[in-house]
Amino acid sequence: MKVSLQKDMEVTVDADAYLSDLRNEVTQLRAELALRKQEKEEATRADLLSYIRNLPDQQMGSLTNTITPEVLQAMRSLVNNVLAGIVDDKGETIGPETVTEQSGNAMAQLCMWQLVVGYNLRELEVREEMEERMEGGE
Repeated sequence: MKVSLQKDMEVTVDADAYLSDLRNEVTQLRAELALRKQEKEEATRADLLSYIRNLPDQQMGSLTNTITPEVLQAMRSLVNNVLAGIVDDKGETIGPETVTEQSGNAMAQLCMWQLVVGYNLRELEVREEMEERMEGGE
């Protein structure tokens, strides 16, 4: 294939080789993009974990002081059930006193699930409290 660069200048280009180079570059860019997305997701998870770990006791208390004992128990049950599903190297489920090593991603996911479940349960409690107040006021 001939390409005109200027009025009097033409260059012959091997179209198949050019397209092959473009395909290779697209493949490399897609792989790099996927890697960047994965790194970003891992950094976000790590940030959440480190944020939760570094909360001062007062702030942690203010996040949980409106949660009822029932919601706290439900959140604990969620964590206990998830941890009960983890099997050690001997094929035994881990107990409450077992020390285990998990990835930051797994812990971040567990924290997120715990937060979501706790939030939703607390929201349901607030709705129920509002309904009771409205029924009592009428």
